[in-house]
Amino acid sequence: MKNFIATLSSRPRNALFTLIGWFVLFGIVATVAPPLSEVTTNQQEEFLPVGAESVRAINLEREKYPVGGGIPAIAVFHSHDGFDDKELEAIKSFVDFLESDEKPEMISGVLSIFRYPKFAASLISPDGDTMTVLINVNGEPSNDDFQETIDTIIEKAHDVGAFVEIDVGVTGPASIITDAIRVFKSIDFQVTTVTVIIVLLILFIIYRSPGLALVPLLLVGTSLLIAQGLAALVADNFGLPVNQQVTSIMSVLLFGAGTDYVLFIISRYREELNNHANRFGAMAETMRRVAPSIMGSAGTTIIAMLLLIFSLSGSFKTMGPMLALAIGVVLLAGLTVMPTTIVLMGKWAFWPVSVESNIKRATTTGIWHSVGRIVSTKPKIVFVTTTVILISAAIPIFYMVPSFNFLDGYPDDAESKIGYKLMQKGFPAGELSPTMVFITTESGNIVDQLGVIEQIATTIESMDGVSRVSGRSRPNGYVVPEDSDEFMMGLRFNSQDGSTTRLEVIFDEDPYSEQTLIKISEIRDDISGILESSNYNGVEVLVGGDTAIVSDDKSAIDRDMVVLAPVILLAVFMVLIVLQRAVVVPIYLMFSIIISYAATYGFSIFIFQNILGHNGVAYSNGVWIFVFLVALGADYNIFVMSRIREEVTKSGFQKGITAAVGRTGGVVTSAGIILAGTFSVLTTLPLRDIFQLGFAVMLGVLIDTFIVRALLVPSMAAMIGKYNWWPSKLTHK
Repeated sequence: MKNFIATLSSRPRNALFTLIGWFVLFGIVATVAPPLSEVTTNQQEEFLPVGAESVRAINLEREKYPVGGGIPAIAVFHSHDGFDDKELEAIKSFVDFLESDEKPEMISGVLSIFRYPKFAASLISPDGDTMTVLINVNGEPSNDDFQETIDTIIEKAHDVGAFVEIDVGVTGPASIITDAIRVFKSIDFQVTTVTVIIVLLILFIIYRSPGLALVPLLLVGTSLLIAQGLAALVADNFGLPVNQQVTSIMSVLLFGAGTDYVLFIISRYREELNNHANRFGAMAETMRRVAPSIMGSAGTTIIAMLLLIFSLSGSFKTMGPMLALAIGVVLLAGLTVMPTTIVLMGKWAFWPVSVESNIKRATTTGIWHSVGRIVSTKPKIVFVTTTVILISAAIPIFYMVPSFNFLDGYPDDAESKIGYKLMQKGFPAGELSPTMVFITTESGNIVDQLGVIEQIATTIESMDGVSRVSGRSRPNGYVVPEDSDEFMMGLRFNSQDGSTTRLEVIFDEDPYSEQTLIKISEIRDDISGILESSNYNGVEVLVGGDTAIVSDDKSAIDRDMVVLAPVILLAVFMVLIVLQRAVVVPIYLMFSIIISYAATYGFSIFIFQNILGHNGVAYSNGVWIFVFLVALGADYNIFVMSRIREEVTKSGFQKGITAAVGRTGGVVTSAGIILAGTFSVLTTLPLRDIFQLGFAVMLGVLIDTFIVRALLVPSMAAMIGKYNWWPSKLTHK
């Protein structure tokens, strides 16, 4: 395989045909693939655990409450000294608009004290300073008309607030989802643009040549467009969902990995120019040497990403294959069009620096040779020192505070966050997002099941941490006579076909806190006990709502980490065995990958919680950081160990390791800085969870670059010596 790849750059005609073929492929994909924006989706259930109870509850709600349901938005009004007549009249004008013929068509219902004064206890805070108006909005949050409806609600609410000088915010699930969609829609272009600028600057600093900065970047850019086109085809034909988060991370990963492959090729090409009469022979030999490393590096990433298709968490299941596809495309570019384009550029690739100067730079010893000499002569000291440092950095993992509240990660000026903070001044935190308990009967008449409905409601209400339970027989949070007006108002909890009713559960605490998530499991267990002990046949109960969704997602993440993490590590281990043709090297390489991840995660947690003051660490980020660092960490392992084996064969262990570290130190450092730089782009985004992911991967790549690959791995190779490639035999001096 490597010989075939080498032939693509061995002659001018081969190189030219390869370049033409790449752009033909680009043209075909661009012609047949739909625009990625047309197939992206922000439907929440597409990225949730398949078959989870909360997802079934979403589907049931859409079926049974197609009009009167919708997604709730909460307009919050806060006055510091209670509401006077002028303020009440102004808020009433807002409600009148929402109930008038001029209101947006997506609004399906409004609950306020003006039409339903008996609900004042749940709509006005106990201190009388905060009032809420509940607005149900139909439709899909990803649609423009849904977002325009939210904009209208926000605009009208703030007009009222400005007129009577009270604080106003619009929160609730509808506003929260809208804010998230808008952030992700805005970041794709921003991420790609900033990534390109960072990579361009670093490449120019490294090579001081516009050609070696611009041309590889152009090829990586075409790789991204091809990958996005293929992703759109997959999404369009196979139903695998894609959202803006996927496309943004795809850009970062592809530019980082693709530029690394360029660096591996150019660094070796400059060396081989000194050993060959013409540049085509030098590039052919370059690809014979580096192609296995590039294929191995990409292979570990692709396998790790593809294994995520077996995850329960929907976000992992959908993102993994798309990222694997992107790496596959940039691998193809790295093995074909990148080397052929560089060699076709001839001496202009290095302009204005001469070819001779580049050859001299590639063969000159420097600081990394000194580092290699220290590692090869004092490997035990280096190993113990680096291991102690890395283990110490991992300690904060045991003190991590998990965060499930994505509102904490929103910027302070996000409308949904402003409204939530206003609500917290007067209401239980759980008012933000009620948990829904759907009760369905096979008989088709839910009224016949009022006994079990009330039993379930009473059981839930008696639980610690529950503020109130509202439903058909308790529309305002307390039981009312069946012949009362309030009981008739409770009809809003029933489905139109009369087969289903729902209970709204309000928790005292943050609906996204870990303590509240535990309540979901307790509610489900208690309901199961009621149904089993009382023999209620033909009754099905589903617990849904945002808290239940987060609880189910957490359970899926826990399972994925326990099951898939060992599988991914085993897969990477097997790839290393094949590439190294040995067992010993892969064992300590896996040790280096695991300890690097632990140190990165622990140190990141310390920075987030103790320096940056974050309320916690996004729970799902632990998995993503693991997957990225395991997959990307193997890249430099493979590259460094391939060079160590080559140099040891020529010069023996001490001189060989010194030479290998010296030869690879510069390129690994450059590659690490670029890869870290691309992921650092994510830290510029206004979402805490994405910031944490980008920062942690950036930090992990730098730890890999300057500690693990430069010191830890070579020191272990030096200590183990001739047994490194057991059971293979290594001939060396």
